[in-house]
Amino acid sequence: MVTGGKEIAFYGFPSGSNPKLYIVSADGGSPRELIPEDTSPQFDDSWSPDGTRIVFGGVPSDPNSSIRIVDVRTKQISKLPDSKGLFAPCWSPDGRYIAAMPFASGGLRIFDFASQKWDEIAKISMAFPNWSKNSDYVYFLHEEDQPSVMRVRIHDHKVERVADLKSFRQAGFYGGWLGMEPDDSPLLLRDTGTQDIYALDWQAP
Repeated sequence: MVTGGKEIAFYGFPSGSNPKLYIVSADGGSPRELIPEDTSPQFDDSWSPDGTRIVFGGVPSDPNSSIRIVDVRTKQISKLPDSKGLFAPCWSPDGRYIAAMPFASGGLRIFDFASQKWDEIAKISMAFPNWSKNSDYVYFLHEEDQPSVMRVRIHDHKVERVADLKSFRQAGFYGGWLGMEPDDSPLLLRDTGTQDIYALDWQAP
């Protein structure tokens, strides 16, 4: 779920249908389907910085999925070139890039609107990519050898660990989740367990 200022975009799972994009006013109200005429799966939406367009992907497990952009006003859809097999797109705050992950192998690719080309900037298993507010880094969850929050710097592709999650019990629909605070502090979901403590007053007969 992401916000474009006055509206919130999210994807949902209508009964018997592929996941679809919806928009709802930030003040509340009934959600409306964004592109009902498009019947293909619509996952992982991300607003453009100016709030006029939304980039989205297809099913993460589909090697034929691609990255598309929809104009919120005209509903016109365009496909990013050479994006087949990529998923989980997210738009950089400065509007210059879109980050996405390849289905076939772990890593991160960046689409540069100026060059109209993709660049692989990291070759590591990752999930839930998030841009820093200055668009200098992409933060992500890494699970393979040492659970952690990591980030990759755009200009030199340097990867570094931000937080060790070895003793942190993650939670989320997909087993974990990562978001970002306004100051670029990582946001995580923690599993606190399902057991509660009760007090019982017992009086013997």
